[in-house]
Amino acid sequence: MAKTKTRRVNVFLILLYVMLAAILIVGGVTAAFVFSAIKEVLPVLADLEPKPSQTSFVYDKDGRVWTELHATENRVLIELEELPQHVKDAILAAEDHRFYDHFGVDLRAIMRAFVINVFGDSNTVQGGSTITQQLAKKAFLTDTQSYKRKIQDATAAIMLERKYTKDEILEMYLNQVPFGRGAYGIEAGARAFFGKSASELTVPEAAMMAGLLRGPSYYDPTDNPENALKRRNTVLDQMAEYGYITEAECEEYKKAPINAISGRQSVVTSGGYYLDYVLKQLLSRYPADMVYGGGLKIYTAYSPEAQEAAEKAIATVLDKEFPYEGTDSMQAASIVMDAKTGHLLAIVGGRKREGSLGWNRAIDAKRQPGSSFKPLAVYVPALEEGLGPGTVIDDSPITWTDPATGERFSPRNYSGTFQGLVTLRTAVRESLNVVAAKVQDIIGLRKSLEMAERMGITSLVKEPTPDGRSDLTRSLALGGLTYGASPLDMAVAYGVLANRGIKVEPISIIRVEDKNGNVLEEHVPKRELVISEETAYLMTSMLQSAVKEQYGTGRAADIGKPCAGKTGTTSNWKDAWFCGYTPSLVGVVWMGFDQEKTMEQWKITGGSYPARIWKEMMSVITAKQAPEDFVKPSTIVTSPICKKSGLLPGPFCPEEDIAEELFVKERQPNSMCTYHVPQFPDIEFPGVQFPGEIPGQEPWDQTPGDGNPGEQNPG
Repeated sequence: MAKTKTRRVNVFLILLYVMLAAILIVGGVTAAFVFSAIKEVLPVLADLEPKPSQTSFVYDKDGRVWTELHATENRVLIELEELPQHVKDAILAAEDHRFYDHFGVDLRAIMRAFVINVFGDSNTVQGGSTITQQLAKKAFLTDTQSYKRKIQDATAAIMLERKYTKDEILEMYLNQVPFGRGAYGIEAGARAFFGKSASELTVPEAAMMAGLLRGPSYYDPTDNPENALKRRNTVLDQMAEYGYITEAECEEYKKAPINAISGRQSVVTSGGYYLDYVLKQLLSRYPADMVYGGGLKIYTAYSPEAQEAAEKAIATVLDKEFPYEGTDSMQAASIVMDAKTGHLLAIVGGRKREGSLGWNRAIDAKRQPGSSFKPLAVYVPALEEGLGPGTVIDDSPITWTDPATGERFSPRNYSGTFQGLVTLRTAVRESLNVVAAKVQDIIGLRKSLEMAERMGITSLVKEPTPDGRSDLTRSLALGGLTYGASPLDMAVAYGVLANRGIKVEPISIIRVEDKNGNVLEEHVPKRELVISEETAYLMTSMLQSAVKEQYGTGRAADIGKPCAGKTGTTSNWKDAWFCGYTPSLVGVVWMGFDQEKTMEQWKITGGSYPARIWKEMMSVITAKQAPEDFVKPSTIVTSPICKKSGLLPGPFCPEEDIAEELFVKERQPNSMCTYHVPQFPDIEFPGVQFPGEIPGQEPWDQTPGDGNPGEQNPG
């Protein structure tokens, strides 16, 4: 009997030891598991400082939000005190109503999850995560579900609670979590779903936003309106259950429709080429993650109204006759700039934007400017040298031969004819090539090139390239360049004329601020006087003739207000331009093929489609502006001239050759026309000597009845 009792005690002790050993082993393994999980995550939690990316904002010239820049996460930070209480209540009701009562880990929720995981579906790991744990997972850890990850979540949550206040944690959470449509944080989410700030959300809207957190795609009101409505009402019920609203209010709020906006709206509807230009500059100065996720505020000179006018003008003029059929289609580009500030108001880099950060014809393309280059390289330097609109040049055939190469240069006019003696005004108005070449010959190639460069053309080749090419050639007068010129450069150069001789560097980005409001860069107009005010005004007057007068090549661009401009057409029909300006704005239009194919079959000149596009564009942009005239310097005077000599009209000058012309005061003519003089018939009278034939005697010195030497007296 005693042996049996002793044997039972021994068995019990053995079982007890086995159980204790098992407990110790399991506990040790568990402790090791927990320790390993915690040790693994500690380096990640070293600073516990969430660093969420923030959406950067781009503003137009009036300070309005134009577009947003973000990578995968569109996030706009908002402070907790900016949110109405019912927005916070909705989030707490839906996600963690005991948030202000626990220490980062909700033991009740954990026990509930444990029961479900043990006795429920073995394929699912049920969560009991608090808001603090969710923040830890989103900000520091990976978004996976496992017991190891739960331990790490809890560890991070406890550490967060020790470092931050509850309000700070809630604010970080509300700025971190995804709401769908690429929106991260309550502010970006409110904008994405309701088109307004989270500070303006109503109670039903706040409930819908809170409901999205369980499944943003499943509860998206556009894709799944029934799911969204049901989920929103569930959150409203929870708000009533936890005392945030009354039952009566809950039922009333359920009657409200979900007026969310569509999630398929395009952020940028126009101005894509302008945005590309801005982004290329930003990405050359800042890391990409800073541009797209640094919360920058980028203030630009962009004008939505001018951009829309520029885009519509190209479409209106070209789409009917030249339907867009891909990259091989006829192309066009335009640029509009404030001549006084250099602010770029509109950039159209092509008829259709093919992807982002692509080829921008208004900025990147270098094309032959043709006759639109004459004012820059010929007539402006000529005016600076003392020539004027009334200077007369013989429009007649001429050939130059290069002594080094033997190459011959024989300019021809577009019409194929010659007009003889013409003023520079006529030559500019009718774009006479021969006169431009002769004027360049007067001023010299070097001065011609240097003036174009000084006015803003950055692509000129002053010294020969390895293959011998240079822009120090006679073809420079007619816009034949080594590489060509960009519409942007042409706009800057013509802006000098509009701005009374002052060049202003182009500006697209006015200011960039970081997320804290610190100014990273700021651009003010950089001005430089490059030609005299008198030269700018005289050149403008001649270019007004090209637009306003009969036979002017730019008549199709006349907007009915003071404006000036020049057409440009290359001899091979590959490029057509119109460069024009008002007293305050400059606009440039280019047209051609990317492959530099000829447009001869359509006879496209700068005075046709480009001039029409310019008129369409500038008419809209200037519609609300009061008419403004070009300012005439006090040193400019008017004087009559004979258009065949450039001198004061004489008594024999026909009326059709007399015109009023502008001069710099000290350069106005003071002698009479020598071209129109009386022509006496060559008739001989034997034995008769006419007055003036006696040396030193003029006709008006003779008196009636006087005899002539050698005359025989009657006998």
